[in-house]
Amino acid sequence: MSIFGWLYTICFAICYLPQIIKSLKLKKVDDISISLFSLSLIGYISALTYTIGELGFNIILITNYVFGGLCSLIMIIIYYVYKK
Repeated sequence: MSIFGWLYTICFAICYLPQIIKSLKLKKVDDISISLFSLSLIGYISALTYTIGELGFNIILITNYVFGGLCSLIMIIIYYVYKK
């Protein structure tokens, strides 16, 4: 069953990459919803805290939350660097 855990982790992890790459390439973020990435970052931090506190060390969940949180944070930074 862990194959499904890794599969969803990989899918959620790479789903942010096209937007990050596009924003960096075009240096344009006019069509980005910053609230999506801000809420995602808060959600990932909360989920990571909950997982460690209640479920213990689960490498699949922790990998998902850390990578997703980093991608959200990167997109937030990109947004504020390139917004007009």
